[in-house]
Amino acid sequence: MAIFKEEAETKRMIFNIRGDLADRLLLAKEEARSMGKRLDIETTINKALEKFLQKAEKRIKEEKKKHGSFLLSLQKKTADVALSDSKDLDKPVVTEEDPQLQKN
Repeated sequence: MAIFKEEAETKRMIFNIRGDLADRLLLAKEEARSMGKRLDIETTINKALEKFLQKAEKRIKEEKKKHGSFLLSLQKKTADVALSDSKDLDKPVVTEEDPQLQKN
């Protein structure tokens, strides 16, 4: 049997919520306090955020896969174009008649 409660690390976050929801929440908190009770808002928020983050992370992963496959196909196209233009590489880039070489 545990004697001490283990606290999970928490961070304070500020979220914008609809005004009507904020008013209802404040009213519910006041009513609960007047009865000597306390609302467990943190657990509810944590569960909702966990569910949201699971969906968001899955969607982000899917988008990264799409974006990554797009980049791979784009890189392949770029490499194909570069290879087709490489026929001019047999010509020297700098010749001995170049005036820049004669100065050095």
